[in-house]
Amino acid sequence: MSSQFYTSIIEEEKKRFGITNERLKTAARVISSSYSKNSLKKGSTHLDYSNPECRCAYVYKYANLHAGMVTKYFRKFIRKKEIRNHFQRGIKICSLGGGPGTDIIGIFKALGVIPYFQHRINQVSVLDICGGWSNTFENIISCLLTGKVKDVPETFVSSKKFKHELIEVDLLRSLPENVVEIISNADIISMVKFMSVILAKEGCLDALKVLGNLFKPGAIVLFIDNYQGNVFESIKDILNQTGLEIVLGPLHEVYIKHTKQQNEEIYGCLAQTVARISVVGLVKRDIKSVPEIFCSLRDASHSSWCKQDSVSSDEDESTESTLNTYCDKFVQTELEDCSSNLFKNPMQQASLHCEVEELSALMEALLDLLEVIKEVKKSNIQPKHICCHCHSKLHFMKNA
Repeated sequence: MSSQFYTSIIEEEKKRFGITNERLKTAARVISSSYSKNSLKKGSTHLDYSNPECRCAYVYKYANLHAGMVTKYFRKFIRKKEIRNHFQRGIKICSLGGGPGTDIIGIFKALGVIPYFQHRINQVSVLDICGGWSNTFENIISCLLTGKVKDVPETFVSSKKFKHELIEVDLLRSLPENVVEIISNADIISMVKFMSVILAKEGCLDALKVLGNLFKPGAIVLFIDNYQGNVFESIKDILNQTGLEIVLGPLHEVYIKHTKQQNEEIYGCLAQTVARISVVGLVKRDIKSVPEIFCSLRDASHSSWCKQDSVSSDEDESTESTLNTYCDKFVQTELEDCSSNLFKNPMQQASLHCEVEELSALMEALLDLLEVIKEVKKSNIQPKHICCHCHSKLHFMKNA
């Protein structure tokens, strides 16, 4: 996305709150220091985004980069065969620690080029420790709904059914009922540059486990965070314990977001354009019931998955030209509740795991076979006996 979009967001806030360039420079220095490696390691990162100059400095420094990486990797994520049929009408998105809503921009841009998702999103919720982001968040949502964001047409969301909210909440503490409801009903959950901010704080892993247990079966989670510090390695066991299964990554990449406009003279620093990150896409599996395996052929209503509008030509947001049509497959492994007496023996658990893996491999082979059969039917190939010529010749010799 062009940095001009974020410049317009900043200019609106500057005008509304009378922010001077000197205040912006001071805020930019504070922002850079707060998100430095040492601050993150100490767990001392905390800023009051009720101050408009801090919001402007953050948006200038990070928003374009963060939204761009979400767009790129969420497009990769939603192409995974394992999650295609997870999306129905009434999609709810929840951004954990999402600040001004940059995650939401990235997800909307990823889905906005796919006709299938027209009018399917009806709720977005940002849960952040600082409610001071509300003004910026409202400006961003307004731009998304009025066609001012590239790749997100004005008709993408049905305004009559759409609900958006930013809720101030400390996700490391006991969660209020309305927040529990939002998290447990979310279909898409983003955790972008969220864990690195809270990882050094007391009770972080326990809180993450609580959050993971709230995710509903079928919910998908996009995790993007700093590669430095082994953020994902620090939490992957917790994610696994809560039934989250990796379907994308882990990817460890250097993401570059080219920008044509820098305002170093105003902020005293450059906007961040490069980040070394870890990216993981996960699906919440139901771990409380028996194994269920099924294969679903795509119906006519899903044909729009295979059509895609024009996509931004930025090299960091490039995407494959088409989405392949094939039989979606879901191998869902579910176990009885841990309170039961079943599978307490480690040997039984290992045996079950092996059986599930073998069954998964068998499903893969069957699906490949189905694809071959479909191709044969499409080609209208008429089978011909390879010995028919020999039979004809033999019949002629007998008659002779």
